[in-house]
Amino acid sequence: MSTIQIGKIISTNRKEKGITQEELANHLGVSKPAVSKWESGQSYPDILLLPVLASFFNISVDQLIGYEPQMTNEEVKKLYRRLSEELVKEPFDKVYTECEEYIKKYFSCWYLQLEMGLLFINNSSLAGSPERTQRMLERALELFIRIEKSSEDVALAKQALKLQVVCYLTLQKPTEAIDILENIEELPMPTESLFVKAYQMKGDNGKAIEYLQGYTYMNLVMMLGSAPDYFQMYADQPDRMQQFYELFKKLSDLFEVEKLHPVMILQMELAASMVFMSQGNKKAVMDVLENYVNVMNKTGNVFYLHGNQIFDALDNYLKTADIGDSLPRSSTLIWNDLKNALLHNPAYAALEEEERFIKLKKRLEK
Repeated sequence: MSTIQIGKIISTNRKEKGITQEELANHLGVSKPAVSKWESGQSYPDILLLPVLASFFNISVDQLIGYEPQMTNEEVKKLYRRLSEELVKEPFDKVYTECEEYIKKYFSCWYLQLEMGLLFINNSSLAGSPERTQRMLERALELFIRIEKSSEDVALAKQALKLQVVCYLTLQKPTEAIDILENIEELPMPTESLFVKAYQMKGDNGKAIEYLQGYTYMNLVMMLGSAPDYFQMYADQPDRMQQFYELFKKLSDLFEVEKLHPVMILQMELAASMVFMSQGNKKAVMDVLENYVNVMNKTGNVFYLHGNQIFDALDNYLKTADIGDSLPRSSTLIWNDLKNALLHNPAYAALEEEERFIKLKKRLEK
């Protein structure tokens, strides 16, 4: 990550030219001590001297200052991971202020702006109150709107547009979300499937398999991600709800999703238990929560994306894809939310005296 380092750059370029501080001072019409202070970082050149210095060294003013208004994608990803962890461990206001400083400093680094918006969405629950959570979501929305309007990166602008929909839905504004969705045009074929065909035609089957597994994995994640919606939509039809639960359960078992993406399984089981609870089916609730606790205990509190014996080329795909192998929130925050979803959920109040439920809570607390 770049910062202003003009003194070091002046010193380096002066030495490359083979001139002394005094010779540079004479050229600029300043004193030798002034040049010495610049190079040691005690002071900076007058702003009017910057073009003269840049011209003398045959570099741009930006190169002279040593400040780059952009961050690389890798730097942004590292920053996201660090801030995500610190939001859990450090005072919220302190980390949020740092986020805003990066937003201001790299105002036209659109990838950074997008990731800061995602950081706000994924960690809004840490804000401390419903009002502050709403402000974080509104701030994320502001960032996504500016990216969509100003970024020349078509793919990034389109992603920002879709994230506006996420913000509107989270803010309970479905009309605004629908207005955007109705105007989004999608390609009829995902680019991953085109990559598969292109690499296969080129004879690079290894790369073709990476994209094929990545494409299949993303579709699997999207399909399983729809499970909670199916459960909710059929909550008033117990037989259909049970049918869809068993269907998604078989699908996850078939691809060993518990090892592949345990958070996806935990979210599915949690959603199913809530619907079964609303139906008064305590036995089904307990069976599902048994699965929930089993997965939690197997996984521990470290969550990241990775392959399994079926998706044995997925790790390579994740390394080269924008999604990477990290989840959008810290493992600590995910673990705490998943644990509290069982331990402190008023939806399970009717189970508090059930012996089986008490044992499950004790197992999870350990």
